[in-house]
Amino acid sequence: MSGEGKRALSLSRSWSNRLREKGFTWDQIADVLSLTHDVSPLRRYRLAHDRTAAEVVSMVNDADPAGTAYMREARLYDFETWPQAGRRPSARLLAMLAKIYQTAAAHLVTDDVLSSYNSVDRDEIDGADFRDLDVNRPREARATMEPSAAATPTDTSLLDASACVRLLRAIDVEETDVKRRELLFQLALVLGGIKALDFLRILTPDEETRLAGVLRGTWRVDETTARTFEKLTMHARQADDKFGPATLLPVATGHRTALAQILARESMPPILRDRLLGSYAQLSQLAGYLSYDLLDYAAAERAYNDGLRAALELGDPTSIGYLHFWMGNMAAYRQQATTTLDHAFAARGWAARSPSKLLRAQAESVTSQAHALGGKALASAQARDSGIALAGAPGDSEPAFLYWVSPSMIESLAARSLVWLRQAGPAVAAAQRSLAGLDPRFKRDRAFALVQYAEAMILAKEIPEATGRLAEAANTAAKHSSARLTDQLKRVRARLEPWAGDNHVHQLDETLRFHGLKTQLA
Repeated sequence: MSGEGKRALSLSRSWSNRLREKGFTWDQIADVLSLTHDVSPLRRYRLAHDRTAAEVVSMVNDADPAGTAYMREARLYDFETWPQAGRRPSARLLAMLAKIYQTAAAHLVTDDVLSSYNSVDRDEIDGADFRDLDVNRPREARATMEPSAAATPTDTSLLDASACVRLLRAIDVEETDVKRRELLFQLALVLGGIKALDFLRILTPDEETRLAGVLRGTWRVDETTARTFEKLTMHARQADDKFGPATLLPVATGHRTALAQILARESMPPILRDRLLGSYAQLSQLAGYLSYDLLDYAAAERAYNDGLRAALELGDPTSIGYLHFWMGNMAAYRQQATTTLDHAFAARGWAARSPSKLLRAQAESVTSQAHALGGKALASAQARDSGIALAGAPGDSEPAFLYWVSPSMIESLAARSLVWLRQAGPAVAAAQRSLAGLDPRFKRDRAFALVQYAEAMILAKEIPEATGRLAEAANTAAKHSSARLTDQLKRVRARLEPWAGDNHVHQLDETLRFHGLKTQLA
């Protein structure tokens, strides 16, 4: 075997330890190794258990005090190279190794080798199944990257053997240095899988090494650790439009879980703890928002509430107000007037304690929505105008995570409120101002503004313009995983039913059908 091959096998043994920590069974780990390295099943299981040949030989000999199964390392190597070289292991030995490796004896040889045994030996091999000894085996769910047993599809990233292989291959393509491959694998496995690699690229080698040490518990939390998580958190926020919620959520969840574990087990100076707690609150808000965008309201509420508890422990009015804004915004989307108003008042109260004018703009925006849901047009207009003015005059030191707040964003939410109040003209004007001023980077937000503009035009009975804007929004929805955007399209398309026979509506349906959205909107 070449030197590179030996290093690769050594690296796989190290990876197996990480996979085991994540709940993989021995069979799953062997499956991963089978797809990345061309070795016999017998050797794969030894590597999966991270045992040397000498250790396995000693265990075999200890299991047979009478000495009838006495074996040396060279003989084990012979068995591991069969049938290309060496010799075939006996059925009795396979049964002993199956118990050591906590698997079925039939898994330790290929089908061709298994067929070469006589019927008596095959019966012995088939009867030797020790998978019940594997402590990871009883779990019915696949191995998860989050310790919670109450995982849902959107708040936990499921990493099965095939996903792990994709991660290994992606690292293999990206990195030639064996030691750095191991480092990247360890970090990506904890921080969200294959997409976490895109986030790790923004870190320096020193930041990667220190972060891996902290995650393993071999290094103490320091200023670099806090700065690294802040850097990753901000990058995750800005990656939302590029990746979409379905792809980004596992990464945000992985980062959040890693932070929670560090905060739970490590003692550190208060200033560092506060910084990590702040990152945890932000990642919880982000995870909540991504779940909300996937219309998983239960997961969103859990994440928001986790973030709120962290922000309250931290005593940061800006983070607390920000979380109340998003909780109120989600309630408004669901048209829960009382809940929206509760969060709006809370957001206003905390924003008053914060130096951030952009946070106050958000608080006014959700207050405007709450009043619109309650049919209070004047109060809604006053809060809306206040929010737009505040968004246009940010403070000197606004929090970096409010980078996206602008008058155009507030106008987009205002258009929705005005539709609820059935004020067609003002709703159309607000949507137009929003579309004119939105940053081109925010493609999904532009699509939402287009849908709101279309809804306003339907209210004004301007059907050709409405269908044109909906078709434009559908182009974005087809490329984005936002279930909320698809849901909005569905709601507004339903408003066009009185004009179902109109040629413009027919053309819109053809566009939706072309993008594969027609069935989803049915």
